[in-house]
Amino acid sequence: MKPVKNNSSQLSAAFFDVDDTLITVKSMFDFFEYLSEKKQLTLLKFKFEQTFKQARANDWPREALNSLYYQFLSGMKMSELIVLGECWFDDNVLTKGKFIGKTIKCLRQHQSRGEKIIFVSGSMLPLLNPIARYFQVDGILCVQPIVDVQGFLTGKIKGIQTIGEGKAKAMRKFALKEKIDLSTSYGYGDDISDLNMLSCVGNPVYVGNNSTMLTHAKYHNWTVL
Repeated sequence: MKPVKNNSSQLSAAFFDVDDTLITVKSMFDFFEYLSEKKQLTLLKFKFEQTFKQARANDWPREALNSLYYQFLSGMKMSELIVLGECWFDDNVLTKGKFIGKTIKCLRQHQSRGEKIIFVSGSMLPLLNPIARYFQVDGILCVQPIVDVQGFLTGKIKGIQTIGEGKAKAMRKFALKEKIDLSTSYGYGDDISDLNMLSCVGNPVYVGNNSTMLTHAKYHNWTVL
């Protein structure tokens, strides 16, 4: 990975997807299983699994699946999810070493050059915050569940849904606000849903072995990890 010279007054940054890019688990689904076990939500877990199985069989788009996930958190207290998110990270990610070393090495190289590190994920802050703190990340662009006045999740989300094109939209908005030059910035992602995210930076890096993405990456001369 070679540093890119930026002659403008703008900064360069490195934007990272999280699941299967930095960590080896799907954070939202791994957490839901953890949550179900801790709170003994056997029936909710069964309904969750059956609902998602059917939705995937019906080829629901990732944006719809993402929205569906947060519906299953309706009525839960945000403060409790924050605590459980910290425990989940310690128990299921950190202790078990579920990190992707080659991507983390790149993250550290960006940090050594003084570049901002930004997470871009369809997951939520209770899960992303402990990961971001561990890696000393500068910012997080993610889905925002709506919380009522008493602190309970409503099952709905607000703002930009950071899935697919939403990731690129959130990155462009963030770059404009923070004076970041996307043409000299980096993006790291593993899935075809990260295509828009990777395409909006000057230095896209594909992490994975999906044949469609590998073909696209090689055709466009992207870096492949």
